[in-house]
Amino acid sequence: MKVKKTIALILFCAGIAGWYGYSRLPVRVNLTSEEREHVTHFLKERTTRCVGRYLVDLPETFTITSDDVMAFVDTSSVKYQRIYRPAFEQKIRLREAELSATKTLNPLDMPYLKRVYFLSDDMQGVIFERNEYFQVPDSSRVLEAHIYTNGVAVEITIEARNGLSRRYDKDRKDTPEIYDNNVPKKLVELTDLLRRMSGKQENEIPNEPGFCLPELFIKDGITQPNEEISANYISQKYPEVTFYFDSDNYSDSDDSLLERGAMMERNIKQAEGNTISSGPRNINGLYAEQWLAKGLLSDTYGEKALRFVININEKTVSPKHPMLSLTFLQQGLEGEGRLTEAEAVSIWQQITDTIRIRPNAIAK
Repeated sequence: MKVKKTIALILFCAGIAGWYGYSRLPVRVNLTSEEREHVTHFLKERTTRCVGRYLVDLPETFTITSDDVMAFVDTSSVKYQRIYRPAFEQKIRLREAELSATKTLNPLDMPYLKRVYFLSDDMQGVIFERNEYFQVPDSSRVLEAHIYTNGVAVEITIEARNGLSRRYDKDRKDTPEIYDNNVPKKLVELTDLLRRMSGKQENEIPNEPGFCLPELFIKDGITQPNEEISANYISQKYPEVTFYFDSDNYSDSDDSLLERGAMMERNIKQAEGNTISSGPRNINGLYAEQWLAKGLLSDTYGEKALRFVININEKTVSPKHPMLSLTFLQQGLEGEGRLTEAEAVSIWQQITDTIRIRPNAIAK
């Protein structure tokens, strides 16, 4: 399931068709002495962050919470939260009580909670086998896993089926592939995935093949699933500035940022904005395309904004070549907690120069 962050700024709601320059040189920025000092202050004490299979150095002041992260492994949403062990245990007890008390619309589909599987001794947690929804026949199941690892509580669900009840005998004759029982197979897959998960500190960088969330690492298994992450880093010192990351290993595009549509130019004009710079870049051996612009934040709000975007591997996405899209958004062009255009461009150039594939992130 591909879930992309929707950002109000209209400038990049469509891609770019026209492109009038081809330069691999960095954007030239003329800074005043005050701006140079501000840029130096903004960029000091940078910390390496792991996003998907990539690394990037962001100022330490930019942080992230679990609410600012969306991640999927195949179609399964992965959620996490750093909590203490007693809080995790209470969470499990309350969730089991909630599922046990849930009533189905059709009494034949009861009980809603079918079974509880306790994980093996080397893992802390449970898997609830439950109905997909209280209005849906109980042949549609969900395996809802909760695991506690290194101070991080993780929740992940996968869909399953168990249509072996005699009430489904007639349906099974017509569509046997739907009314079978794949719960045992899905339990094996889910348990293997849980075993490969480990909580980590936000600035901790793994050293083996796998996929990073800010406080969770998923080590590679035998097969390579679809994976994706969207993560937003914000700062109390610069509340109007956000860095949006989006990475996956499967959603290749038919065209690239610099190949898409005249609609982009129309949108920039409609937003009363202008292009600051656009073109390709080579960053640590990675081919990238970027577009830097400013314009109205949206039709509703008259405030202008800066928005810069860079895409890597957009047309060649695969497990060996994961896509990364990074967007810088600043709401407003001046005022406290905001950067000047020249400062923003300089900072953007220096931060994006640090983008690289994490060493050993991708199995040979």
